Amino acid sequence: MTLALDGTDRRILHLLQTDGKASIQEIAGQVALSTSPCWRRIKRMEEAGLITGYTARLNPKLLGLHALAYVFVTLMDHREDTIGAFNRLVQTEDRITECASVTGESDYILKIAAKDPEDLEHFLMRGILASGLVRASHTNFVLRRTKPTSPWPIL
Repeated sequence: MTLALDGTDRRILHLLQTDGKASIQEIAGQVALSTSPCWRRIKRMEEAGLITGYTARLNPKLLGLHALAYVFVTLMDHREDTIGAFNRLVQTEDRITECASVTGESDYILKIAAKDPEDLEHFLMRGILASGLVRASHTNFVLRRTKPTSPWPIL
């Protein structure tokens, strides 16, 4: 189900995606509303599940994470218990920053952050591959991030 949004809602969402720390007063001023109606609109979108939370974006290199890779994973089989176990494994690993079930030759694509290539290899060999759930994997290292984060298009 899609939530009905007008132009003001869309501007509010764009502003929140750009600066999640903006105050209600700042947002209200930029969308030509007073603070109470602006707050009510944001609250409605939060309660409907459109706005799912607020986070800070961090610089991975300043955290010592100098290797980023996309790992394509093919599971041993497609039984419900295998898929469930793999999904639970993914949820417990902080190094896996994103996971998506995909079409094509692989079953999943993982975005994994590590200190360096050796750290990534260690994580893959002793974590993901040692789980007994994965038949094959293919790793692509990220050389440079040209658009590391971007807001969702608000059409």
